[in-house]
Amino acid sequence: MSSEDSRTGGGVEKDAGMVIGVGYVRIPAADLQGLAEFYKTTFGMQQIGGILDHAIMLNVGATVEEALANKNPRVIVDRRMKSNRAYGPNDNNCWVFMTKGIEQVIRRAEKNGATVVMEPYPPVSQMGMVVGKFRDPSGNQIELTEVGTDTSLYLHAAKK
Repeated sequence: MSSEDSRTGGGVEKDAGMVIGVGYVRIPAADLQGLAEFYKTTFGMQQIGGILDHAIMLNVGATVEEALANKNPRVIVDRRMKSNRAYGPNDNNCWVFMTKGIEQVIRRAEKNGATVVMEPYPPVSQMGMVVGKFRDPSGNQIELTEVGTDTSLYLHAAKK
């Protein structure tokens, strides 16, 4: 099978039925405006849209224009969904955000109303990975991951 065949499922038209990426992550919001503000102040997101009265679309960027131009997946906070709060710290459907400076991000989340579930720690990995978890103000479990850390506290993880 050629590389094009494996990329398209083999024998399928080049652009027919392909997954081209992740469009957005939808997160349950008990308090729609409040949770949107939490993600804005914690992750530096901007509101770039909304869906009727039940959802707010956010993306990372210093300005609305930067957030609109950012091609990475968006975050939609949606009051119609149920939180994953009933799940345990490792038995859940959590959302994972890639970070740089995980300590600062988790402390900012805590300051903005999150409950830290797991302090950042370096799991056994050759990637120099650091992982931490918190529950946002709606009770959703959020995982933070920093790969290739340059944080001196975790540099030993990258040396193994």
